Amino acid sequence: MLSLMRSEYESLCISDPRQGVGSHIPTQPVMTQPGWGVYDRTTITTVAQTSGDWSTSLFNVCSDKKICFCGLFCTMCLECNIARHYGECLCWPLLPNSTLALRVGTRERHKIRGTLCEDWLVVHCCWPLSVCQMARELKMKTTQMDEVCAAPSTQGFWAPGTKELIV
Repeated sequence: MLSLMRSEYESLCISDPRQGVGSHIPTQPVMTQPGWGVYDRTTITTVAQTSGDWSTSLFNVCSDKKICFCGLFCTMCLECNIARHYGECLCWPLLPNSTLALRVGTRERHKIRGTLCEDWLVVHCCWPLSVCQMARELKMKTTQMDEVCAAPSTQGFWAPGTKELIV
């Protein structure tokens, strides 16, 4: 008779589909993880901004001359650059409401306080200024990340099967 309940042995085993139906391999808990011969450990501390405002105000256009010039005379080019940084298509600015989506995405990514209504008003009333503000925010966040990534690391791994040290 066919039993719908597992036996005690079956509950301690897993099926291996490569071995065919009915074959089981006993399972055992993993007690240690394999390593590559780490000779030194580095503690990485991340600082996450929980909630805040934009780094610069909407009307602080001239704080970065390059972004100011590009944003006021070729806003589409600046928006394409922002979209490219976030992994979007270069023709992103040609899509309707793309700037709104880009601004909301920037605000969410960097945990900046605000509402969808505020974003809509800023984008539709002050489009070039909103693109400049996003570019300045992206530049500041990228600079902060570069400073964190530029910290010296003392971590290294031995490559498996070689005597080569990977740093």
